[in-house]
Amino acid sequence: MLRKIAGIVALFVVAATAASAQVNVRGQLLYPDGDVPVTHIRFYLTSDDGRVNEYRYTDSTGRFILERLSGLVSYTITVEGDEQNFDRTTYSFVPSYESTPRVTLRPLSRRVVTSGPTVTAASAYKPQPQAAEWHKAALKEIEKQQFAEAEILLRKAAEKDPKFAGALTDLGALLMRTSRYTEAEPFLRKALTADPKFTHALLNLGATLNHLKRFAEAVTPLRDALRSEPGLVSGHLHLGVALVEIERFEEAEKHLLRATKEPGEEEIPGQLYLGKLYGRTGKFEAGIAALETYLQKAPNAANADEVRGLISRMKKELSARM
Repeated sequence: MLRKIAGIVALFVVAATAASAQVNVRGQLLYPDGDVPVTHIRFYLTSDDGRVNEYRYTDSTGRFILERLSGLVSYTITVEGDEQNFDRTTYSFVPSYESTPRVTLRPLSRRVVTSGPTVTAASAYKPQPQAAEWHKAALKEIEKQQFAEAEILLRKAAEKDPKFAGALTDLGALLMRTSRYTEAEPFLRKALTADPKFTHALLNLGATLNHLKRFAEAVTPLRDALRSEPGLVSGHLHLGVALVEIERFEEAEKHLLRATKEPGEEEIPGQLYLGKLYGRTGKFEAGIAALETYLQKAPNAANADEVRGLISRMKKELSARM
């Protein structure tokens, strides 16, 4: 009976149905000349309400994810100068009005002569100039939601420089956007060959493998993404999904509870999979609570009728135990 109940919940992740008070921000730092950075950059994030005061890091191409920021609070990013490429830079934004900030770092006011920075082999890579130009142009097209034009530019950049992890990852993400997961996978794998610790590529590859129902394969890249960025809520969600599907329920529960800890984009699909997990393990009361929360937050979800049917079956199972 548990298997029958478990099979009712469809395998997919639904998007939030309404704007939330919290916003996920995906941003980009750029060098003063507009080039994409080739190393991790530390920055300090503060909020006007005093609740956020912490250091964060970009990935090796200057991109960053800030999850669950208050939509109407002003935040400030401060990057200290590195005495080689850029000067101290501050940038303020309000997430509800700017969820994809692009911050161009200030040029050096004076050049400091040193023996040169030490970087890892992965972060020292400099993309081929023409590929870098096409990549920058593609990001601008994405900002304008001109996705077809962006795909053409990203394909050109990836072909021109097959080791350009940033372009390969963005192309994979763009293909994922239109559910072209089979096409996205090889580009994401190429990105990880070029930069094995690229958090965005690891996360996107794991999510892609989940959509392709290759759950066991998804676990490793998702674990690696969380090692790089332990607070990445979307990483906890996708890892929890993969672990549910390979029946590692105890570990899956920890990650799904982390994904649903606070309101945000990941909470809704996280509640769905918690309900699925509890249904499979016979914890029907917890399963009913999770699925009812899911329906409260996504009443018009495509699988709403199926979820209501699952709740009904769980209630019958509970009654039979009494």
